[in-house]
Amino acid sequence: MALAAIYLRLSRNEEQLNIEEILTSHRNALVKLANQHKLTFDIYQEISSGVNTQRPEMNNLLKKLDEYDYLLVMDIDRISRDNAYAEQVKTMLIAHDIKILTPQGAIDLTQESNEMLYSFQAMLANFEYKQIRKRLGRGRLAAAEQGRWTMSNKEPLGYEKDENQRLVIVEEEAKIIRHIFEKTLERVSANEIAKQLDTLGWRSRSGKVLTTSHISAARRNVVYYGVVKACRRVNGRVIDEVFVENAHEPIIPKPQWLEVQKILDENTMGNFFNKKKATRRLQNLIHCNCCGRKRYIQVDGAANDFIKSCFYKISNNTCRDKGHKYLPVEDYVIKKIKEKKEDFKNSLEKLKTLDTMDEEKKLTYQKKSMVKQFERFEKRQRNLTIMRADGEISKSEFLELSDENERQIKQVVQQIEFIDLQLENLNQSDKEQQRLEQIIEMLTRIETLEPEDCNTFLKTFIKKIWFSTNEIANHNTKKVSSEVTIEIEWL
Repeated sequence: MALAAIYLRLSRNEEQLNIEEILTSHRNALVKLANQHKLTFDIYQEISSGVNTQRPEMNNLLKKLDEYDYLLVMDIDRISRDNAYAEQVKTMLIAHDIKILTPQGAIDLTQESNEMLYSFQAMLANFEYKQIRKRLGRGRLAAAEQGRWTMSNKEPLGYEKDENQRLVIVEEEAKIIRHIFEKTLERVSANEIAKQLDTLGWRSRSGKVLTTSHISAARRNVVYYGVVKACRRVNGRVIDEVFVENAHEPIIPKPQWLEVQKILDENTMGNFFNKKKATRRLQNLIHCNCCGRKRYIQVDGAANDFIKSCFYKISNNTCRDKGHKYLPVEDYVIKKIKEKKEDFKNSLEKLKTLDTMDEEKKLTYQKKSMVKQFERFEKRQRNLTIMRADGEISKSEFLELSDENERQIKQVVQQIEFIDLQLENLNQSDKEQQRLEQIIEMLTRIETLEPEDCNTFLKTFIKKIWFSTNEIANHNTKKVSSEVTIEIEWL
């Protein structure tokens, strides 16, 4: 019994109807068609745009074409609404001698008239898609001109849509937006604002932590002072645009929004005021060896620096690693770093003795040879497909030759990737020499470096400093633990 592949595809917004009902209807129709022709079948089903060429189920089906004799679809536009991709699929169907069955009839692509019919229907599907997109775009712009939110199904944080598609304030979320703008007016950076929101437990609508990118986007969004902005593009070019003020109630007054834009523009020129500088050598490098979170440095009542106790939650249990005086930890780390100077020197000497010129030439020549082989195999694959489409070779011959050719292509690609990796390692050696020379030079004068310069320098070769007092926190910050853990994780 012949084997068929049933392919079902719908777009999410297709005619605004119930997608599951339509898919069920289409599935029943194609199963009935398969039974009429006495075919066994596999079903491939997905919800995706017809112009999308990266559809998982369609790609999975195309990989298994050699297993099937028929492809069952409701119409040609279900395969693709993209002309170029539809032609690629047609070539593959011809190469594998697969016939198309639809409720309207059969399409045998080995016949010139049917091949022309397929191409013509694919072209009509593409034209219809463009017309639908154009009408939808015009309709959305017309709705935006009336102050309605139509360009996205996702409302911005702080708002939701009412029954008339107008934005209304969600007070629980709006407080986050107000906090972002208020702190920006105080010239607090996006990074610091993100930390504050995390501390307050304020999250996105989906419960995710609000990052600096979220905050940066929110601060520039005109929607927060009552604007609906929309545009229509053709080939990436804006051909129509709508900008409606007072479309909905603003979360941020317009004068405040404009003042924030002025501050952000100053920031692009490096005039943002509250950029915190490193005041200690190990700032932002110390992490808790118990829970993995960053440990912060503060000043106690006697004006001494100390590492703050850790109180982060881990699986509903709080990490309570005790605080510790900071300077002994800094002295220990600097001492360990100075001891690494000889290791850095030895590594540098080994790199200098390596002559990479001849090896690089040899690898470059090998890569050129491999690339030429790859191009030959690619050309052979195209020729095999053309020969199959023209009937010069049988399906079995095509599959046998194609499999062997693809195996050789895979081998060549693996060899090229290996050569690229070797070349990359050779190129990295020069950069590593420069890095080691700079580290050695800086280590000779590390004691004289300002805290900020030293902190920047340490971050070039230290990833993290793992620290723990191995004691439960209490309020006595002056007591020094006898057995602390200090481990340096090098880059």
